[in-house]
Amino acid sequence: MRTGERPSGRSVATAARGGGRSARVVAQVLRATAEQLGRVGYVALRVEDVAQNAGVNKTTIYRRWPTKADLVSATLRREGEACEGAPDTGSVREDLLIMLRRLVDHGRSPMVRVMMPEMTHPEVRAIANGLKHNFESEWVSVVARGVGRGELPAGTSPLLVTEIVTSAVIRRLIRGEEMPDEAFCESVVDLVLAGSVALAARRPRAKTG
Repeated sequence: MRTGERPSGRSVATAARGGGRSARVVAQVLRATAEQLGRVGYVALRVEDVAQNAGVNKTTIYRRWPTKADLVSATLRREGEACEGAPDTGSVREDLLIMLRRLVDHGRSPMVRVMMPEMTHPEVRAIANGLKHNFESEWVSVVARGVGRGELPAGTSPLLVTEIVTSAVIRRLIRGEEMPDEAFCESVVDLVLAGSVALAARRPRAKTG
């Protein structure tokens, strides 16, 4: 940037996210939101209470997140970062186990436990749908690498494997049940991987010649 040149809006936003007081305010607000969600859930969440707990003015929150849904989406995205990042151990089984353990740990958080029964609420469902793509893409990439390495048969659907493996945990969350243990996670992954191989063996082979 030339001397005396006014920074663009994008530059200012990038600098704000990078550190300084703005970054601290964002962290305080998202942390306070997560704590409130863990206590009262989405429907009963009040931005006023978040502002008080974060030690900021309510207008400070609304400037960054115009609606409660925007605030909660940002909070869930920040909290869900612990589940993100596709591992690459060289084994599709180990990669899926790592990710399933992360999902189980995430599911034990008070925020997730309180919000899951609210999935029938249209705003909560919309928030979940907005976060779904990023969540699934990490799993899909892991399964696709397994197919590429020959650990899973060609034609295996990475999205179908993802949905089956993760639903074993998500189903428990929705019902408010205890999170599964390590043995359960291993059983789910092994069953799905074995099923993928068995399904491929049943497919009719293309005729040659």
